[in-house]
Parts: sequence; structure tokens; C-alpha cells
Amino acid sequence: GQGDATLVRTPSGRTALIDGGPGVTPLAEGIGRRLPFWQRDIDLVVLTHPQQDHLMGLIELVERYDVERVVQTAYEPRGNLQQAWDAALRREGVPVHHARRGDLITFEGEPDVALRVLHPSGEGESANPNEDSVVLRLEYGSTLILLAGDAEADAEAEMLRESLHYLSADVLKVAHHGSDTSTTPTFLQVVAPQIAVIPVGTGNRLGHPSPDVLERLEAAGAGVYRTDLDGTVEIVAEKDRFWVQAER
Repeated sequence: GQGDATLVRTPSGRTALIDGGPGVTPLAEGIGRRLPFWQRDIDLVVLTHPQQDHLMGLIELVERYDVERVVQTAYEPRGNLQQAWDAALRREGVPVHHARRGDLITFEGEPDVALRVLHPSGEGESANPNEDSVVLRLEYGSTLILLAGDAEADAEAEMLRESLHYLSADVLKVAHHGSDTSTTPTFLQVVAPQIAVIPVGTGNRLGHPSPDVLERLEAAGAGVYRTDLDGTVEIVAEKDRFWVQAER
């Protein structure tokens, strides 16, 4: 659908879910196909920013699974959906950490796996929630995957100033469903991904992904996968190599 949800499974079976997509059923079905039927725990949930197309599926998830911790931006809940999410976290007693640039998220028993927070700075809430998106780099040996949330041009410029050393990646989860508000040429030049994955809904009314962004990715030499055309996209990684498996 027109939203984001990324499931990470570590070699020892630790799990992290970054965003929950635009609906409960697609998320539940997707996770159900990829986790053992008996598993009822998730080590980490990251909400990159509290908009419907990233948050909707998470509310029921924290009621169905034992979530060890949540990482998200600091925000003042203003709508029913955000209030329902906050209420679910309190009801289930899930610890919440507000992401800040420089944080390193690790997993017990996984010394070679980490999620590095590149954005936001944690210094206040922006008028545009996309610009506060949690941006993560998943690091496993020499395999690097940049998960860009919905970060737009201002956030990208800030990361170029403050997190330049950590922006390079083998795989880029393209920000904001391929909108032309993101994936600026300078940012893309620094990231220099071999593979770009665009989570985007079939026939979405916004016209994502932007033809300009597709041209930028092609010019950068990135192989492009789109969930509207390729279905679920899986990155299988070892410490020194990775490969891509698409659903179709």
C-alpha cells in the first residue's frame, strides 16, 4: 500500500519493525508470512514519524505482540490516531525512547548488528513532521542499509552537514515513497546506493514515485525496486555481501 513497513530479522532471530504501513490487515499478513506462527514478541518498533501511512498498522501490533521497546520522534499528539497510539503504548506498558542523532541501537546477542540514528537532532518539533523523520542506518558488517523515513530536502541537508560520515549505504529505502521533495541529487551522490527500494502504493493518487526521482536514481547507477511493481522486497545480507529477492 501507500505507506512504509520494514521488518528486520537478525542472524539470531531478533526482530525490529520500522513503521507499520497504512493499515492493520496488510501489516499483520506481511508479518505473519515472515515470522514463525508461534512468535509473539518483537524486540524493537521504530515509528519514524506519526502519520497514518507509517503508523496505522502499529496500534494493533503492540496489542498482539509483546514489544520490548519503541523508538520514535518526540511529538505532541494532535489527532485521534496519534492519541490512540500513545494510549496503546501506555496500556501495554511499552518503554518509549525519543530518537536523537548519534544514538546507536543494538540487540542483545548481536554484536555485529546496529541501527544508527542519523536524524532528527532531537532539538524540537518541526512544522512538517516529515522533516522530523527518524532516519536509520542498519549496519551489519560491511553491509549498510539506509532507512530514510519520509525525510525531505531540509532534513537531507542537515544530515549532509551533521552526519556526512555515516550516509554511505549499499541499499537506500527511498524517502517519502519517491516524492520529489526528497532524494535530492547531492544527498543521493553521497549515499551512492547500489540498490534503491521505493515503498509505494499501486496507482496512488499522488503520482509517486516522481519521474524526476527515478531519473536521479538511474543516473546514480542504483538498481530500483518498487513495491507497486515488485511486491515485497527482501534484502538478504551477510557481513560482506547481500542480495535482493523480490516477490514478483
